[in-house]
Amino acid sequence: MSYIPLADSGALTCKCAAAATAGPLEIDRSLRGDSSAWTERLQEQHLPQGGRTAQHNAMQCAAWVLVAALLLGTVEPLALKRRGGLTKSKKKKKIKKAPAAVAQPARAPLSWSLSPEEHMAAVQSAVASAADGIQAALTKDDFFSQTDFLDERSVHAMAEEARRLDGTLVPSQSTRYEAGQTIAYDKEGVRSTQILGGNDYDKAPRLTEYVVSLTAALSSVAGQVRPLSPSRQTNKLAVCDAIGASYPKHIDNGGGGDPRLLTAILYLSGDVDGGRFRSYKATEDVVTAEVAPAPGTFVCFWSDRLVHDVSAVTRLDEARWALTVWLCTDDDVVEATPESVLAAHWPHLRDS
Repeated sequence: MSYIPLADSGALTCKCAAAATAGPLEIDRSLRGDSSAWTERLQEQHLPQGGRTAQHNAMQCAAWVLVAALLLGTVEPLALKRRGGLTKSKKKKKIKKAPAAVAQPARAPLSWSLSPEEHMAAVQSAVASAADGIQAALTKDDFFSQTDFLDERSVHAMAEEARRLDGTLVPSQSTRYEAGQTIAYDKEGVRSTQILGGNDYDKAPRLTEYVVSLTAALSSVAGQVRPLSPSRQTNKLAVCDAIGASYPKHIDNGGGGDPRLLTAILYLSGDVDGGRFRSYKATEDVVTAEVAPAPGTFVCFWSDRLVHDVSAVTRLDEARWALTVWLCTDDDVVEATPESVLAAHWPHLRDS
């Protein structure tokens, strides 16, 4: 496979021997926050289709692996995409850091023992096995969760890649809408980055392939309930590495121009007390369920409907790593937060 930068347009032209009958594929690097139409074309060319032989399916899957490095487009920081810009962040609070971890002996990356084909097949199989439960939960506007969702080898490989990216993570931010302004605030004790693919594929191949495979498989399942794009996504790899780290109560997408519709979280590693995902009743300040962040646990829910938070970490023997993928919509179906929900959870945030 070769890719040739196009200096004037900022695009890439991709040619693959397995897709010799297709014309050059132009990948628009200006796409913001998702992988859009060129991803769909890659999936059409390289994802296995029904009715083909097993051998042909395997060849097509292998070809898709070769172009997975180009499958994620340039992604802007999520906070910059919310409601027209940012205002000044709140002043940071001091937070007690956990003791530094004891250095471990060097070991061969686990990801090297897992082929891309095995990894992507494991992701697709995990989604297919959970399809009925996912659809049932989403139909009720509830969340779906499952422990040991993904093959242990895949989880270990992704966790090791995540730890190798530790030096690239920055303090994590979120935004909220208050009195007509977008307010940015830091998530204390949380750092994050995004899995970009493209030229950065080799830095995190198993993480990149997970994002690609999950987007294709989960959009097909959840798309039976509400329309989802088969290719558009954005994502965040985050680590909680301090005592007291938490996420305040929120809804991922409050409406506006944000296209994120489905949130999917996979916990990769960690040994903590606290740090639990908690869901709330829509119109009552009441916790309905909690999920412990055990490695391999998966959670998904509608980004524009579920009120949730993450409880504070009270014991931290190993940092808590999680990869969140947001599947997007091509249609204008993202909902603004209802007044009844604002009144129950954030009465001071309602516009007068």
